[in-house]
Amino acid sequence: MSRHHDTTKSARSRPHIPCAQCSESLFMPEWSEHVDERRVRHLWECEACDYVFETIVSYEAVAA
Repeated sequence: MSRHHDTTKSARSRPHIPCAQCSESLFMPEWSEHVDERRVRHLWECEACDYVFETIVSYEAVAA
């Protein structure tokens, strides 16, 4: 009995970011830093091309 696993669904469900240099999919930052109560900074390093870059995620303020 042969089982076929559809990897397209699981690949789409994983969050990823493309490398800013070569567009290789990156799945986990090298480190993350809590900047303040609304921002998180991530450092990314691409294993394919060795490019290093940062992103910042900003969240909306919580309504009181």
